[in-house]
Amino acid sequence: MNKKKSLYRNREAVRAAAGIVMRLVFLYAVYFVEGIAAPYFRFLPAVPLLLPLAAVGFAMFRGSTQGAALGLFAGALLDVSLDRPVLLFMLTTTALCMLIGALCETVVARSLPAYLVISLAVLLLYAFMQMFPLLFFERVPPRALLMTGVRQTAASLPFALLFYPLLRRRR
Repeated sequence: MNKKKSLYRNREAVRAAAGIVMRLVFLYAVYFVEGIAAPYFRFLPAVPLLLPLAAVGFAMFRGSTQGAALGLFAGALLDVSLDRPVLLFMLTTTALCMLIGALCETVVARSLPAYLVISLAVLLLYAFMQMFPLLFFERVPPRALLMTGVRQTAASLPFALLFYPLLRRRR
């Protein structure tokens, strides 16, 4: 009897590890598309920001613990792809994913409208985080920065519709 329980536990551990590896591979594929392929999408008004959408989806559908862990990885990739100071997006993405995961475990419904609203809020926050140094330290006109942020958000949000069925938790 103990051998069966041990075998079942090992099988579950292997399944959990394989799931985490697959999510990390998915995040790396999104990083690849965002950094290599997306700049060549001429039909978009700006280069989309895809990693936050994937991180938000994992946080919504996998919970706060897995969301924070995958948010840490997505934030590190985001820091590299945006060439920003290390830890800026990594810490922000981790904290946001932990918060979003906790809210979705308790209060917020795990539905497409909720995912789109949360994704929009996160994209706007990240657009502001990219604008902040240019606005306050480089004295770039706010109108140009706002238009760039709106274009980036508009180019990114349709990808949330693509990510939703891929990230939704299957039982």
